[in-house]
Amino acid sequence: MHFLFAIKVQSIDMSIREPQLDGLRAIALLAVFYSHFWDGSSTLGDIGVRFFFVLSGFLITNILLDAKGRDNHAAGITVFFARRAARIWPPYFLMLGFCWLAAGALRLPMMHESLPWHALFLSNIWYATHGSEPWALRHLWTLAVEEQFYLIWPFVILALPSRHFLKLCGALVSCTVLYRVCAYALGKVDEANALPFDSIDALAAGAALSFLSAEGWSAPRWLLWLSVPVGLVGSVMEIAFDLGNLVQWVVLQAALVLPLAAIVAVASKGQFLKILANRSLSGLGRISYGAYLFHLPVWAVLFALNARFGVGDFFSRGPLTMLIAGSLSVLTALVSWIMVERPVMAWSKRLTSRLAAA
Repeated sequence: MHFLFAIKVQSIDMSIREPQLDGLRAIALLAVFYSHFWDGSSTLGDIGVRFFFVLSGFLITNILLDAKGRDNHAAGITVFFARRAARIWPPYFLMLGFCWLAAGALRLPMMHESLPWHALFLSNIWYATHGSEPWALRHLWTLAVEEQFYLIWPFVILALPSRHFLKLCGALVSCTVLYRVCAYALGKVDEANALPFDSIDALAAGAALSFLSAEGWSAPRWLLWLSVPVGLVGSVMEIAFDLGNLVQWVVLQAALVLPLAAIVAVASKGQFLKILANRSLSGLGRISYGAYLFHLPVWAVLFALNARFGVGDFFSRGPLTMLIAGSLSVLTALVSWIMVERPVMAWSKRLTSRLAAA
């Protein structure tokens, strides 16, 4: 069984926030909710995760290319790390603290043993080597991949000459395909899913898209629009047909990277604005990081209540679970956004702005 899916949502400076990208985040979040809460066999969440890796590579590379273009590279990188920490760490460690305190009541095996790994953003290594417990934190493997990406990518961008950037991205995509073939041949597909090498192609595709945009590249509109049905056809093939692990995991996932990147390109240029930027969808996308963080712990709380009060199978997968667990996850995320995330980000922005000015 593949590792369950996760979303890691990025934020850029609030002054240049594009609401249609928030709308894309919301759609991917709902795909993950569907895979976790409604239909555990669905691959929609997997597609959504790859989509968000592309978006992550795009946004983070945008920030880093902007920092590279400034005179003081050290200040730009310092600001980047400080703002990433302010965005990610407060709700993350709040969630970890809750799970640690409530591990006994929630009946989460291996929670205390795995906590140092999660705290160091090594969740992907934990699940690749120790199995699927604790299940309520299994989604954190993607956060670990993202944090590992953050540690390396800024220095790659600073050191790499621009003329070699697209070559590197192409090489990373090719290496990911080779990695999947080797993992399949060795019978290590489940373990390989959680390691960073399986996600590099999507991150690199997003990074290449960001570089091309910074260089003023603009694809013909018809090509961008054509990528949408191509992506949908690829998604339908992955969802509707059992093509075997080798074809489905290696070929289709690699083939979907470019259409997903093109969809991000379309949205970043303001297309689909009326659909994706409506207040409900973009609002959900804005708090989707918190909803992602808390959605499996919220479900663990529901399971614990179910066991204590004997509600039966009320919280087994299905539309009712999707409605209740999903709504509670969004409500928890909204509280986290208002009480924790937004104030910390505002404080971080003021502090780092002074640092950049100095």
